[in-house]
Amino acid sequence: MLDSSSVFPYTGVNKNGKQGVVQYKGSCRINKIRFLVSLLIWCSASGQADKLAFSKPKINFEYAPSYYRYEETIFKTDENQNEVFMTLTSVPVLHSFTCDIKRYFDYDWYNEIRTSLILGNVNYNSTSTGSASGEDNLIFTFENTINHCFKNYLCGTFGYGFRYLDNDSQLTITSTGNFGYERENYLHFLPIGLSFERNIDFKKFSRALFQTKFYLLLDGRQVSHFSRFGCDADMNNKQNSGFGVESTARLYANDRRWYYGAMFQYWKIDASDTVAVPCFGSSSYGSEPDNTTTMISVLMGYHYQ
Repeated sequence: MLDSSSVFPYTGVNKNGKQGVVQYKGSCRINKIRFLVSLLIWCSASGQADKLAFSKPKINFEYAPSYYRYEETIFKTDENQNEVFMTLTSVPVLHSFTCDIKRYFDYDWYNEIRTSLILGNVNYNSTSTGSASGEDNLIFTFENTINHCFKNYLCGTFGYGFRYLDNDSQLTITSTGNFGYERENYLHFLPIGLSFERNIDFKKFSRALFQTKFYLLLDGRQVSHFSRFGCDADMNNKQNSGFGVESTARLYANDRRWYYGAMFQYWKIDASDTVAVPCFGSSSYGSEPDNTTTMISVLMGYHYQ
């Protein structure tokens, strides 16, 4: 949120005489990401005529109503402790739509492409900058992984992932007169996981699948759209370290078409760098604080083919 008297109420310090904006620049990380994406595309698209020929794709569709909570934490030097600055909480849930495509290119190797779109509204709440309700929230995720099954019931996952987030307050004003939260977030990450599958004999279900993933942040960028509130430019921060974890359980019906389950996902992103933004005749400084995201979902899926 933006305070009418201070551009960055939680991380900013006005310093006159400082001009210009520190822009997000590429680094060796970008080259590593490009190499990883190229390698995965090559692995997904190539193959030796017979042995590595792709099988018919297996396509799954999922819907998941999800509880969502995003939280920013700042360090209070006067109290020598961390303090929750703000939260975004789903009202009541976000709606997740996922398409999952698997293609085997050997009896124990397969490629998986997974895309998700998560939509809904969130409530903003902060002890410093007030509250606002009904802000738009959109998340898009993409994962392309290569998977190897060590045994019939145990498989490993490695690949590349991308996550895009858009928080849009639509220029609303909070209960204390601050401007709305306007930001976009871009994360490139490395998914590493294990899945365990076994047949069961439990009433209407014949199979259970348990999966856990670890997400290692490769590169992140946060764009706070302060130009919409009168500043000369947006604030563009790099996020250099962080991780995520995800655990999912699915039960497959006897018809081998429908399945049901639950998912828990957690992200922890460390504080970004500090950059300058020219605003109202001087340069203000700000960063994206330490933040966490928690999402708990109940899912229902359909195996299309």
